[in-house]
Amino acid sequence: MSNVLARKRQVTELAFYVSGQQLQTEITKFAMNEKAIPKKYRLLLGQDIIKKTDELMDNIIAANSIYPTTEDEMKMRKAYQTRAINNCFQIQNRLIRLVNCISIEKRRIAPIADILQKEVSLLKNWKKSAKIQTAE
Repeated sequence: MSNVLARKRQVTELAFYVSGQQLQTEITKFAMNEKAIPKKYRLLLGQDIIKKTDELMDNIIAANSIYPTTEDEMKMRKAYQTRAINNCFQIQNRLIRLVNCISIEKRRIAPIADILQKEVSLLKNWKKSAKIQTAE
């Protein structure tokens, strides 16, 4: 239960959602940039990382759309949260592959890596704080 009176509660920004959208935007811009990923690699490697980031956002949206009032709903929500966290590590692996295969300078993906690291932390905290909701 929150110690703040219901009438004084404010809608808070969902940091994990905002960060996920930011990550999605930055990865899409990066993958479409010919200076970042040459055209001959974009179809195979660029589209793959964009699809994985879209999957991340799909899992965040799915988890956030569940208002858990039962144990089964909570399990379902946690499953989507776990998938979202897994997506972050899969995206990280794809970024490493880009660095290794195309010889992209690490400094070019550093901002994306920072957002990704923040996203993992936010998602893990969100998952830890998940509770079954009761009617008030």
